[in-house]
Amino acid sequence: MEDKKDILLDNDILVNKSPILNQGTPEEKRAEILRYFQLTWELDNRLYDSLKSEEAFYMRADPLRHPLIFYIGHTATFFINKLILAGVLNERLNPKFESMFAVGVDEMSWDDLNEQHYDWPKLEDVRQYRRQVKQVIENLILELPLQMPINWESQFWVILMGIEHQRIHIETSSVLIRQLPIDEVQKIDLFESCTERGLAPENVLQKVEAGKVSIGKGRDDALYGWDNEFGSFKSEIKSFNASKYLVSNQEFKEFVDDDGYGNEKWWTEEGWAWVQYKKCSFPFFWLKDGEQWKLRLMSEEIEMPWNWPVEVNYLEAKAFCNWKSAQEGKKLRMRPKRSITVFTIVCKFRINRNGSKRLEISIWNIMRHLVR
Repeated sequence: MEDKKDILLDNDILVNKSPILNQGTPEEKRAEILRYFQLTWELDNRLYDSLKSEEAFYMRADPLRHPLIFYIGHTATFFINKLILAGVLNERLNPKFESMFAVGVDEMSWDDLNEQHYDWPKLEDVRQYRRQVKQVIENLILELPLQMPINWESQFWVILMGIEHQRIHIETSSVLIRQLPIDEVQKIDLFESCTERGLAPENVLQKVEAGKVSIGKGRDDALYGWDNEFGSFKSEIKSFNASKYLVSNQEFKEFVDDDGYGNEKWWTEEGWAWVQYKKCSFPFFWLKDGEQWKLRLMSEEIEMPWNWPVEVNYLEAKAFCNWKSAQEGKKLRMRPKRSITVFTIVCKFRINRNGSKRLEISIWNIMRHLVR
């Protein structure tokens, strides 16, 4: 574990906001970015405290992903590689690491996932490298010239890119940890599971009025953004109906109980091929214990919270909607373009203001029924 100093005492480690890039003085913004970086870095460190042993870092949690030793190195090398590309740094810290940990995988057939092609370093060597990178980034934040507002041309844009990239991997690596055998992980106090559990409310369709949708952001936006967030798109959306609630575990269980995973007619060709490959009959994180159902969280197994939103992929969600359409006698579907955008964008902005996670909303909104 890397040094934590007083940052561990800060309650904001789990909930903090991306810096506003067009407000405040340069020195105020410098201090804010430094704190944002340190909190993000510490959260990344603490995530891996969930692993019981060093051996767990070298286990392949998912056959289409590298072991976790790659990801703990990757978030650090990303900073160095991008800073060198931008001309902010001129020298590498560890050329071998900055090559080995540079590129992940995208679930494509040409991705190199042959472990014989990798000689993963010792965990302590990677942690030592991370300590070096952290010191470099802290020094840059304190010393680089800073003018307000911060925009694409600023050297701080590269640092913000590294921070936001790290925050993405905190979420995706937590899913990989969730896929490890339960006896390889441990619960830590920082990550508390939700205790609001019970039966789900009845889900009904509600009308969404027609209206105008505008998405995108300008180059003068107050927040950091990835390249695919910029630009603008406007459209007129016709009225449609959408489910009042996100699809719950309880609602999805009806599909499972009706042998939904065993009936090809609900699935697309790609979806059915996936079912055959996975040999699955219910969602990945569901566990069957006799007649009881449980849910695997990152580091524990709990009694199934039926009122929680179900966690499935697009193929499962599509099959569920096809099945639900037959049950209800209505054409229920996931809108792939404009009308789903209404929910993704509106909910994302509303949730961000009260601190919830963007990724969860993007996934869960897929599982609303929509009907014309």
